[in-house]
Amino acid sequence: MKKILLLLVCAAAAFSVSAAPQKVDFDKLPNNSQEFIQKNFPREKVKNVEMDREASWDKYTVYFNSGNQISFEGGSGDWSRIIMKNGPVPATVIPVKIKTFAGSKYPGMNIVMLETTADGYKAGLADGTFLYFDKDGNYTKATK
Repeated sequence: MKKILLLLVCAAAAFSVSAAPQKVDFDKLPNNSQEFIQKNFPREKVKNVEMDREASWDKYTVYFNSGNQISFEGGSGDWSRIIMKNGPVPATVIPVKIKTFAGSKYPGMNIVMLETTADGYKAGLADGTFLYFDKDGNYTKATK
C-alpha cells in the first residue's frame, strides 16, 4: 500500500513539473507569431518567451520589457490574448468593428486588453469595463 501511495505521489510531482511553463528562444515561436510582433510591436524589446503545454497544444506567451504581453496558440501561431500595461493595444490589431464601436461608445477610453474567446472577442478598457463581441465583431454585451 505504501509503495502504491509513493508511486502516485511521485507521478503527481512529475506531472506538475512537466506542466510548468518553460522559457524558450524567440525563434521557437511560429513564424507568423514572430511576424505579428515585428509588424505590430516594432519598438518593443522581448524580455522572455514562455511555452506552456495545455492539453494537446502549446501556448506561447511573449513578455516585453515594458510589461506588455502577448499569448499565441502554438499550432496556428495566432494571437489569443494581448495585455498592455503601458499604452493601448495597437490599432492595427483591433478588428475594425470593435475599434469603431469602442471609439463611438467609449470615446477617449483605450483598449488595454484584447483576447479571442470561443464566441468571438473580449476587449478590456482602461476603466475596467469589458466589451464582448461575436466572431464578426458585432457588440453583444458589456460588464464592469
